[in-house]
Amino acid sequence: MERPETIQAYLDAVGEQIRWKRARPVVARELEQHLTDQRDAFTAEGNDPEVAERMAVEEMGDPVSVGTALDRVHRPRPQWGMLAAMAVSLCGWLALRLFERYGVSYFPEYIWRFDAIALLACGVAAAMYFLDYTWLGRKPLLLAVPLLCLPFFQSVLEVTKDYTYQIGTYTTLLVPLALALAIYALRDRGTAGLALCCVLGLLPVAACMAAEEPFGMGMLWSCLLCNTALLAYGQRRGLFGSKRRNWLLVAGYGLAVLACLAVVMRHTGYWSVLWELPEWMTCHRDRIRDIVGHAKFLGMAEVSAEVREYLRLALRLGGYENQLLVLLGSFGWAAFLLAQAPMAVLLGTGWRTCRRQTSELGRLVSVSILLTLTWQAGANVLQNFVPVSNLLTAYPYPLLTDGGTALVIDCALLGLLLSVFRGSSIARDTIRSQTVQTTQKLSEQPRDRKHFWLFC
Repeated sequence: MERPETIQAYLDAVGEQIRWKRARPVVARELEQHLTDQRDAFTAEGNDPEVAERMAVEEMGDPVSVGTALDRVHRPRPQWGMLAAMAVSLCGWLALRLFERYGVSYFPEYIWRFDAIALLACGVAAAMYFLDYTWLGRKPLLLAVPLLCLPFFQSVLEVTKDYTYQIGTYTTLLVPLALALAIYALRDRGTAGLALCCVLGLLPVAACMAAEEPFGMGMLWSCLLCNTALLAYGQRRGLFGSKRRNWLLVAGYGLAVLACLAVVMRHTGYWSVLWELPEWMTCHRDRIRDIVGHAKFLGMAEVSAEVREYLRLALRLGGYENQLLVLLGSFGWAAFLLAQAPMAVLLGTGWRTCRRQTSELGRLVSVSILLTLTWQAGANVLQNFVPVSNLLTAYPYPLLTDGGTALVIDCALLGLLLSVFRGSSIARDTIRSQTVQTTQKLSEQPRDRKHFWLFC
């Protein structure tokens, strides 16, 4: 192969060795910057521009060797464990839905509906997975503001077929992601940027204040925990500076949401419920104690005839409020834990992988998604063993309990999360990218390329 003498020819030769097309423009941009700086350095020494460019290209080394080394660095990183756990969860969701409806007269009507929802969830997850997530960082504030305003239209965004799909209610699961984009857009703006993020984070809170139960309270809890944690994470990362008053702003946001939550609880009567349970909640509390106290490792719990009938009916009717409790009473602790194992794998692997992200956009997006899913899962488990229904969350357990719209949105979030992890090697806002590190190593090695791979 003839050695290139110009920067563009060198970039073309290196790009031919990189099989991942998404990585080629990123590598070319960073490599071009490195070559341009080297050419300018040679020009400053008194060399002719054309000679300086040729010297810079020669200094970089063999383009095939460099491109091969960069190809090994910049490859998609599919998280096979997370993908497998997600596939198992989707199959489990479909199996549970069909099991719940099996034997009823209208069972055939549910087969196509559940299959369609599962296929739609798979399609959305795949679309987000192969998406270049960095486009979210091009106009982040333009995306964040409409998403943060979605709760105002939650009663309008509904589709009624044979069943009412409350799209508006469940799109509020995107609020933490929207706040993460706002934080990314306003980073490096100091205290003013953080204050604007807090104001934007209060938009869904204002919508929840006027919402009917169960949406309002569940969303307020989500804002209190997820959004406050996101703001604290951004401040901890130093995105808004290190001023002490910034932490006061984060604390002020949390206190404001907590005050709104107290107002909603008082207005809806939940405040008094916390001190004195009504009769139906007392019965449900006794039912919970009976199921948990007599649950087996495997098999139906040895409970009273009344509770056994409750389990039978709840298993057939589906829903999501107490479905984990019903799963425990009907099949035992083994089934209860096994059903949640895929989500535990997804969250555990996700949080561990998130720490290795070098892109600030990738970090914020992945943290927001993981906070949302962790909150959904944790609040659902806790709510199943607390007699106050819908006090903690209005969302089903992700990828397990009933709720087709929530399933599609959760799959979209997981697909985006896996897209972040998949493209972590071509993050665009890193300070010192792997491309520059690798090319510098190659340029520093001896002219004899026999053992070039030792430096990759």
